[in-house]
Amino acid sequence: MAKAFSIPQRQSLVGILLIFTSTFYKLVRGFWAVLAYFVFKRPDGDLLLYIGLGLAVLLVLIAIYSYFDYRKFLFHIDYEAEEFILKKGVFNSDFVSIPFDKIQQVNFKRGILQRIAGVYSLVIDTAGSNEKEVEIKAVNTEDANQLADILNSLKESNNTDTEVLEANQINAEVKTEEVQKEKWTYRLSLSTLIKTGLSSNFFRGFGLIFVFISTIFNELNQFFREETSQWESQFTEDIGGVATESILFISALIFLLLALSIFITTAEVFIKYFNLNLTQTKSSLDLQMGLRTNTRVSLKPIRVQILKIVTNPIQKRLNLYKASLWVASSEDNDKKSVIQIPGLEKATIQKIKSFLYQSSKDESGITFRPHWVELSRRLLVGVIPVVAIGILQYFTNFIAFRWWILVASVYVLLYAILQFRIYNSLCLKIGEEFIAKSYSAWDESTEIVEIYKLQGITVEQPLWYKRRNLVHVIFHNAAGDITFRAVDKAILHKMNFCLYAIERSNKAWM
Repeated sequence: MAKAFSIPQRQSLVGILLIFTSTFYKLVRGFWAVLAYFVFKRPDGDLLLYIGLGLAVLLVLIAIYSYFDYRKFLFHIDYEAEEFILKKGVFNSDFVSIPFDKIQQVNFKRGILQRIAGVYSLVIDTAGSNEKEVEIKAVNTEDANQLADILNSLKESNNTDTEVLEANQINAEVKTEEVQKEKWTYRLSLSTLIKTGLSSNFFRGFGLIFVFISTIFNELNQFFREETSQWESQFTEDIGGVATESILFISALIFLLLALSIFITTAEVFIKYFNLNLTQTKSSLDLQMGLRTNTRVSLKPIRVQILKIVTNPIQKRLNLYKASLWVASSEDNDKKSVIQIPGLEKATIQKIKSFLYQSSKDESGITFRPHWVELSRRLLVGVIPVVAIGILQYFTNFIAFRWWILVASVYVLLYAILQFRIYNSLCLKIGEEFIAKSYSAWDESTEIVEIYKLQGITVEQPLWYKRRNLVHVIFHNAAGDITFRAVDKAILHKMNFCLYAIERSNKAWM
């Protein structure tokens, strides 16, 4: 009897529809400005007919491409070579081979169409890659769970003999109740989700609004140059006149943008983390969340390289925290494998820490703080753009002097307050088994890493630091680096301890 998935097979037949919709969406997203042009110009007659025929031909070509893409997409498990094999490609054939020991995570995702069709998108991430290596867009529930269980089991058993491998495969196909038994479950309620969105960093919403408006303006400006130049100049004159005459208008506009940014941030949090369920089993943390794209992730303690806990003054009063779990990734894309879980209570954070660090409960250690030269460096960096823009203002006079003084003064004041807060909160704690870095601007963050999971330590001493006996310390980890600047040279004896702890440990770090 052949082992499961040992014979090359295709994804579910509904994959053709998913490939079609994905390809069509990419084309619409790439040429939306052209579509907007035809909508505004409202073509008629023969031109409208040609456009319709062109779209019909395009849809037929996409359908043909989707069918052949589906036929060429084959995957299987090579048990002898200990690899997961994928063959794909319509015009160019791609052959992807992933050794079991390179598999980092096997995750599930479900978009709206996938939920309607009753299939999953199975994503296999590997440590050290810039992008996900494999995504199988349409796998039915039973096959998706079985394939994920087998791959995870084969990875764990990669260094064992064949008999153990086969035993683990059987155990993966039929999981025991003991492994699947839930120890605790945290469900993010609708009210907590809304509070999390309202108290999140809404300055991100400002950025999204700015990028959205800028993109629309730049794209449409390519097609309506003459018309745009007329209404743009008129609009600028009108707004400029009102802004100089009425502070009330500016205040109302800022309030409107603030309200809109809060709404956008809340909506983004709601869509991304809707129906969040976090469950601890005997061996893993299982996370499921998402409205538009439903994601399922299973994390074992050994996979988590860095635990980052974030809150802010508002969320702290509401007993809301966010846990970010960093798993191994490449240097070029260290944010690819950050799993964020917001809206957690402090008690739940403690449960997560207890599970991830089962063998280690003591978090005490020696605390180090940065020298005041770190504060001066931060203030100097903030003054540079003010000086540069001030020189530009002197030669061009692009804004009234009184407005320039007002804006520059407000900026310097707010920036100085922010940097004083960051400097006063910066601290590095080095214990017997943990390193923890804490800091706060608006968000209060703590990054925790186990010493044995460090890959190396870099100590730097710029020339101007020698007289003060200061150094920069960089802790290298498979999920990223933790940097601490301008710390007293006395920290070096703890660096020696950390290096010794790394070498003496025989624990697997991923």
